Amino acid sequence: MLKNLLKAGIVDIETIRPQATPFALLGLEPTFDIDPKKLEFHYFCLQRELHPDRFVGKTAHEVQSSQMMSSWVNIAYRKLKDPVLRAQSLIKIMGAAVPGEKDTPIQDAALLVQVMEWREELEGLQSPGDVDDFCLKFQDKLYELGEQFSANWKERDIKSMKQSYLQMIYVSKIMEDAKDQKQKY
Repeated sequence: MLKNLLKAGIVDIETIRPQATPFALLGLEPTFDIDPKKLEFHYFCLQRELHPDRFVGKTAHEVQSSQMMSSWVNIAYRKLKDPVLRAQSLIKIMGAAVPGEKDTPIQDAALLVQVMEWREELEGLQSPGDVDDFCLKFQDKLYELGEQFSANWKERDIKSMKQSYLQMIYVSKIMEDAKDQKQKY
């Protein structure tokens, strides 16, 4: 089975072993509030051991294994660094469907109306400075949503976690769009 997944280009270990969460791979407790220095420390320790450069002259199997493990560690690190992907991982740990994925439609009309208002505000910006101010406002909003998600995680309130996560997705997307718009000036 593993060979078929690898041949199909599946390199995300969570697809192969759902219990191998990004937190488990990096030896961290599942929580939204991760100490960035601790995350970096665990990541660099693992990469020092697993990096393919350490396996020069080894068997093809050992080289392939190190490449695969190093890739999994990189993916786990990226997921835990990004607050939206970290929240997504925690929702999965709870065994819940992630909003917006596969067969889980987004059913929050108020949020969708809010997103449309944000987009209109973005379209009305006149200068790079306006875009910077807009981004700062949304960076603060993303931080607040992360705080909210963290509180929801601690209470194991999956419904509220999903709502915070959805809002985080849209705030992140609007920030990306704002950065793209700034490059057009």
